[in-house]
Amino acid sequence: MIDTDCLIIGAGVVGLAVAEQLSSQMSCIVVERHSSFGWETSSRNSEVIHAGLYYPQNSLKAKLCIEGNKLLYEFCEKYKIPHRKCGKLVISINECENQKLHNIFENAKLNGVDNIEYVTNDFLQLNEPNIAAFAAFISRNTGILDTHSFMQCLEALAINNGAIFSYNTEVISIEKHYDFFKISLKTNDEQIISIRASIVINSAGLDSDSIAQMIGIQDENLTLNFTKGNYFKLNSSKFKFSHLVYPVPDDMHSLGIHLTIDLNGGAKLGPDVEFLDDKIVNYNVEEKLKEKFFKAGKRYIKNLSIADLSVDYSGIRPKLQKKTESFRDFYIKNETERNLNGFINLIGIESPGLTASLAIAKYVANIL
Repeated sequence: MIDTDCLIIGAGVVGLAVAEQLSSQMSCIVVERHSSFGWETSSRNSEVIHAGLYYPQNSLKAKLCIEGNKLLYEFCEKYKIPHRKCGKLVISINECENQKLHNIFENAKLNGVDNIEYVTNDFLQLNEPNIAAFAAFISRNTGILDTHSFMQCLEALAINNGAIFSYNTEVISIEKHYDFFKISLKTNDEQIISIRASIVINSAGLDSDSIAQMIGIQDENLTLNFTKGNYFKLNSSKFKFSHLVYPVPDDMHSLGIHLTIDLNGGAKLGPDVEFLDDKIVNYNVEEKLKEKFFKAGKRYIKNLSIADLSVDYSGIRPKLQKKTESFRDFYIKNETERNLNGFINLIGIESPGLTASLAIAKYVANIL
């Protein structure tokens, strides 16, 4: 049996951040069922550094996003991670949407978000001539980054601290003993490995509720709902944008089909939100969705034609939020109340999980 202070399940961006944080204080093993880090949600998103505009006051999503925003920019500067603080425009399309725009602005101020202000039509015409908006405010702390480089750096730092990464390794059982956990792992070549750990961090993303069930946690409130988000590329020769552009949300489950840019100057629309009836992961993007994206985009992108759109990629989000709920927060907890002290659950870590990752890692260290 292999002994370690801490076993981290999942090498997505949050698991990597936790490994980087804890490996300077204790021995850590990170297990990941895929052949490398960030194969799922962490590599299939908009790569946006969020500012914390939308989340309810005092929620973990709000607090950890705002703290994580600052930490992430500092990290990117320190380790030369490609990024850009490009700013985001939140826009109303017509006067009827102005109250929603105002509510988002006021919520951001209540959350303590810095560097937000309303902009003039002259500003929009000068800086984003391809955008049609009735009114807008700018979030200057919003940006974009190279997610792969960020995750690669976190892994390297953790390894330098002594962390061990075991890829192509799946958790098959977890048992609680008096003062330790016994975890059984299976490798790709069917080898069974036993680990004894004082601390287990469940950062398994799409499988985090299943990992919790392995230790005996049967809680309907911790059952994940998978939602699929699709993206369509915009014609890069026709459209150039300087900012991210988000219309006011049209429902309670998403921020709407918005416009994001990347570090290479490309632009895309997405994601949409589709609640999946099962937990089968399928990343295919259907061509028939183009009409839906075109209708959403033409509301605020001037001279957009359906021919300007082409299929890009999709991602699956692990939501605790159900169709009937307007909001569910991150679930980050040391399960002491369930007599599982040292078993840390991170469930429902969707957006803004990338932005919040370094702050989540600090939060986990504090609740151990």
